Amino acid sequence: MKRLLIIALLALAVLTSCLSPKRTQPSTGAQMLEMLNEQGLSLLVYNNEKLTTHDNRGIQDLLELVSSHPERLKGAIVADKIIGKSAAALMTACGVVEVHTNVICTPAREMFEKAGIKIFANKEVPMIRNRENSGMCPMDTRLEGIESVEECVEILQNIPRVL
Repeated sequence: MKRLLIIALLALAVLTSCLSPKRTQPSTGAQMLEMLNEQGLSLLVYNNEKLTTHDNRGIQDLLELVSSHPERLKGAIVADKIIGKSAAALMTACGVVEVHTNVICTPAREMFEKAGIKIFANKEVPMIRNRENSGMCPMDTRLEGIESVEECVEILQNIPRVL
């Protein structure tokens, strides 16, 4: 019930923000990031007046969306807790138009900028670290030196998934 109320309030905020051209930063993405942080979610996708919430770790939810529902990302506003190069490649390939995040790495920011995707990040870091904080994120490590979004996505989609 609480989630439905939040979604309804977010939809209302989106509608009212469309009527108010004086805003410089869309409130939708900022509100999505706030909701993501408050509810301990990992990914929110807003598209076609529909908000979907996700709570898996890493890029699992993005990989699922890319393989099963890529249309959900086309033209979407996305809030993601942490965006590395792997998440950026998946979002870019599917046509996300705007991202909001707590942390983004420099290669992800550069990929988004090259694609013309709007970025709102609270913090930028040189790289996303792994969970043990002993090195780079393993997904981003696989993409090191690769510039093509399509090649990045192909690599990520061919990684065996651990259930």
